[in-house]
Amino acid sequence: MPPNRPIVPSDTVRTNVLGDSSSATPASGSGNTESAAGASGGRWGSGDSAAPQETPKKRRAPGAVAAVACIECRKARQKCDGSSPGTCTRCQTRRLECRYEPHTKTRKELLLQEIANLKRDNTRLKTINREVLSDASDLREQHQGLQDLHDWQQIILDILGRNGHDGDIIKKLRAGENTESIARWLCQQQPISSQLHIVPPDERSLLDIVGAFEHHYRREDGLGRDRRSDTMRLRWTEVTASETLLGHLFDLYFTWVHPIHMLFSEIDFKESFRTNDDTYCSPALVNAVCAMACHLVDANDLEDEDVDVDTLAQAFMNQARHEVLPQNYCILTSVQALAVMYLADLSSGKARSATGYLRASVEFLKAAELDGQSPAAREVSLWGIQTLNTSSTGITYQKLYAPELPHLARFQHVDIQSDKAVWRFYRTVGDQRVLPVRPSHAILTACYQAALFRIIHESLNLYCGLRGVVTAEAVLITYRRYLDWEYDLPSILKSVGVEAQPVPHILFLHVQYCVAVVQHLTPLLQSGLFEGPNLQELRRLVIQHAQSGVELLEQYRRLYSTRYLMPLLSFCVVHLGDALIRYSPEEPPASETVEFCLLLLQQASVGFPICGPLQELFKRTADHCGAKMPANVDEISGALGSYGVDEILDACTRLDYKQPVDQSTRHIDDNIAVDWPSKWQEIVHNPDRPEPGRSTRRTLSTSTTSSSGNEQHIRIASLLNT
Repeated sequence: MPPNRPIVPSDTVRTNVLGDSSSATPASGSGNTESAAGASGGRWGSGDSAAPQETPKKRRAPGAVAAVACIECRKARQKCDGSSPGTCTRCQTRRLECRYEPHTKTRKELLLQEIANLKRDNTRLKTINREVLSDASDLREQHQGLQDLHDWQQIILDILGRNGHDGDIIKKLRAGENTESIARWLCQQQPISSQLHIVPPDERSLLDIVGAFEHHYRREDGLGRDRRSDTMRLRWTEVTASETLLGHLFDLYFTWVHPIHMLFSEIDFKESFRTNDDTYCSPALVNAVCAMACHLVDANDLEDEDVDVDTLAQAFMNQARHEVLPQNYCILTSVQALAVMYLADLSSGKARSATGYLRASVEFLKAAELDGQSPAAREVSLWGIQTLNTSSTGITYQKLYAPELPHLARFQHVDIQSDKAVWRFYRTVGDQRVLPVRPSHAILTACYQAALFRIIHESLNLYCGLRGVVTAEAVLITYRRYLDWEYDLPSILKSVGVEAQPVPHILFLHVQYCVAVVQHLTPLLQSGLFEGPNLQELRRLVIQHAQSGVELLEQYRRLYSTRYLMPLLSFCVVHLGDALIRYSPEEPPASETVEFCLLLLQQASVGFPICGPLQELFKRTADHCGAKMPANVDEISGALGSYGVDEILDACTRLDYKQPVDQSTRHIDDNIAVDWPSKWQEIVHNPDRPEPGRSTRRTLSTSTTSSSGNEQHIRIASLLNT
């Protein structure tokens, strides 16, 4: 510290440091500098003229401060003098983008307000859009109405003076008939070929197809309908006015479909159709029958290349849907129509929508009104629809959607003995004149089919758990019922050899029996509870019935070709083939079984698209089981293509056709194998009845059975070569 330096008092230093301008700066104009210095306690001592004078700087406040600072000023913690949407001085000086962010509360209010405005605008635009669409629709309707009116008027003008109907036209106009009805009446009087150029464009494509059919089936059909009036003649369907085409479709349906699925009385239906009576006939039922029959029309036999069977079938199906009205749901003809619509949609590979028709038919069947129909006709529909429902359930392995089968005697009102129906191998117009007829036995077959499906119904309920635990006694009682059904068949239904020329529905009845037994015993093989002799015997029974079923299918192919194989019989093909390649891959060889089944499905796929997905699923099963594919597998199935999830579901309503193991085995008693031998002796072994494997049901040839009771195996390879 230098000498003679005065010590500044602490309070003075504090004051100077804080920058108190009143004590550090002398008063203006005062000459007493010494006194000022002494009073201030200056650091430089009294009277020192060289002491510097400090002038503290003041922060300049902006002229105006905005309530909300811009983003840049807020970042720099500076006062902002701007306001949105202007630019503040600081940002302008530094050439910064002056942006403002509203306060959170303000921003929320602004967003809510904006949302409310958008909602109001959206509502207003929707109202305007509806009005515009309504106006546009009205304009289109007016335009279409004017166009149709012009077309119908043009038809009348084109025909006037050409066909001698001028007087009739004038009478109809004076009677107040509208232009469209007169034009349509005139079209009906014209040859179908001359109609194509005068009908409005939206109706020409279907009319073209119908015209091609009518041209092909131009011969008389012999229906002999009463020609009371034009209105009555056209009441059943609007798809075609050709009685020849309708007669051909009816003949196909009553030859191939009706004897297998007897859903209504054929005689009563035809009589009502002829007499224009709606007791046993309805537009819905007629169109449904025609839609199903279209699957049996062989387009390759037609001379006209313009024929489109699928479009014609869809036209009949669309009108059938249109004719099933809510007020008619409980009328028996509507119930019958729904059941036939199930078959038509199933044939098209639309099992998911088809199932809805069948469920509706079953649901309304119980409450159906006879509406003048006889008890015998109602009984035929009752058993036919219930049998169809059970058959569908057995194929797709779904729980039954139906009330319990009626505890009534089968066909107690139907006179089976007086059944005079005949059957002929009908395929095209003219066959009814040249082909011989033989007894059909359709009602007798339907009676025993109903009995068979009562047993199948019980088997399904058993494995679904509706009867509790699946015991050896329950399984064998049902199996005994199958054997008794087989044994009790009348002789006319037993002989199915080629020399007996059995009709298709009798062959189908026996195929159903074989499939039913295979499905009844297969869950026991899948359970893993059997071993030793019991397992071998179960396997033998399954293989035996599967081989018998395949032999029957080959008989069907030899006699009638599988072109007319009904959809449910196509499922039987894959079920029987599946059992053989799983449990008897050596005899016959699995590759031959695969080739045989694929060939049958390929032939049937011409009219039944459902066979394509079934063929694909069966190929997957064969590949999974390690079966060798035939060399010509691409030739057999190449045209059918591959199928995805939707196509498979539309065929089976499930992603597979096979019996689901978890569903069929979960309720089986763990001790079933222990109780099996004793229950077999008690229930199945009966000296008065044939033992399993020694049935007298089928005589495929005179040497089919031997004294030892072991049926000779017919190799599928030889069947394929015949």
